Amino acid sequence: MASLSCSRLAGRAVGEWRVSYTAILSSESAPNLARMSSHWPRATQQPGRRTLFLQTIPRQRQPKISPSGSATPRPLSVGKEKTSWTLTPGATQSSYKSTSSSSSSSSLPFTRPSRKQPGSDKKSDKKEEPESLDSLFSQRKLPLVGAALAAGVLGFYIMPLLVTYLSGGCREDKKHLEISPDAVPTGLPPVGAAEFDASLDVPERIMGIRRQRRKLARESSGAVLEVAVGTGRNINHYLWDPASFSPVYTRAAALLSGQSITPEGKAITSFTGIDLSGEALGLARTQLRITVPAVAAVIPKKAPAIEESGSGDSKTPAAEVVNVLDGKVRLFQGDAMRPLPLPATPASPYYDTVVQTFGLCSVADPVVLLANMAAVVKPDSGRIVLLEHGRGGWSVVNSLLDQYATRHFSRFGCWWNRDIAAILADAQKAVPGLEVVSVKRPGWLQFGTLWRIELRVKGIPAGDAAVKK
Repeated sequence: MASLSCSRLAGRAVGEWRVSYTAILSSESAPNLARMSSHWPRATQQPGRRTLFLQTIPRQRQPKISPSGSATPRPLSVGKEKTSWTLTPGATQSSYKSTSSSSSSSSLPFTRPSRKQPGSDKKSDKKEEPESLDSLFSQRKLPLVGAALAAGVLGFYIMPLLVTYLSGGCREDKKHLEISPDAVPTGLPPVGAAEFDASLDVPERIMGIRRQRRKLARESSGAVLEVAVGTGRNINHYLWDPASFSPVYTRAAALLSGQSITPEGKAITSFTGIDLSGEALGLARTQLRITVPAVAAVIPKKAPAIEESGSGDSKTPAAEVVNVLDGKVRLFQGDAMRPLPLPATPASPYYDTVVQTFGLCSVADPVVLLANMAAVVKPDSGRIVLLEHGRGGWSVVNSLLDQYATRHFSRFGCWWNRDIAAILADAQKAVPGLEVVSVKRPGWLQFGTLWRIELRVKGIPAGDAAVKK
């Protein structure tokens, strides 16, 4: 009887437990109960802990009471399923039967719902979506535009030079390989003067040399001597004084006609050019006719050709080929390694400005050339202005200059890898009173290979400004 009563009591307790457990699992706290179900065996095996365990389970929420007294059912969220859980006899801890009230008849395994904060779905969606090109460009506008401009500038600078050198190098491979590194420049263009002049247009425009020519010419004033004038690429950049080169010029007439008035002290009053090539001087004479109207009035358009004089014979004196406007405009054919011609005006035997562009690389002895220019410039106030190309400040650039020096010599007739700083130091030692006023390396695209130099001579008589052998 005792065992029978114990079994009845145990059966009643198990029945009550099954009812309570089913009701709890059918509530909204089923996920919390599933998480705590791992503790259930210990709670049922140990006496006195079943009631304590059931009290820790959250209670089912009561329905809301409307003002009229009727219970308002809680609305179900869209997409969620109401699931009831029942424990079958003989089941293990993880064996549960799930029944869904939705139209889907498939049974889903129990998963713990994730606890997401409000708005977390939107943030995760934004992170997963790839950014569009418009948003990327708006966020990185300045770096992208800067990179595009830099690539365009480098491409515009490098590609024409590569095309020029590759096309010229393939055409003259055998010729430049025969040139010795110790070859002496003749001062004459290796090809025709017209072809040589045309070949300089694109490189000088890209490398900024044309701008440097203009700046150098605009700073020249007074009586000007241009050594190695060549085809006259600097002539149209000078500020020609209209009062000196216009026979009928008056300041009042210039103001009435709208002509520009050059400030006093900034224009040139006379021009003298010297070069060894007669063909190049013919092009320089044409450039003078185009630039200076007074010269065009006295020099015919079809002027006689200028013959070559001995192909660079240094013993031949300079010959005057153009002399117009009472000696204000003159051109000489001669070697700059010999004494240079003096101004035509007897009032001053010196020039105010001596200009030379890319001449130190084209002569046999650059120090002798600097000494000849120092002998004809006005002491103290006169200036020698040079625009040259030579070795740069980077060893990588200098190695490239050395590598392609013979090819450049075969195409342009000059050594572009000469050490300009060493030439200036030697000239200061050899020429009394010669001083370096300024040395600049303009143009960052030139990597320090373009030199702009200004020199002057202290109060030394012309006869003393000679090279010390």
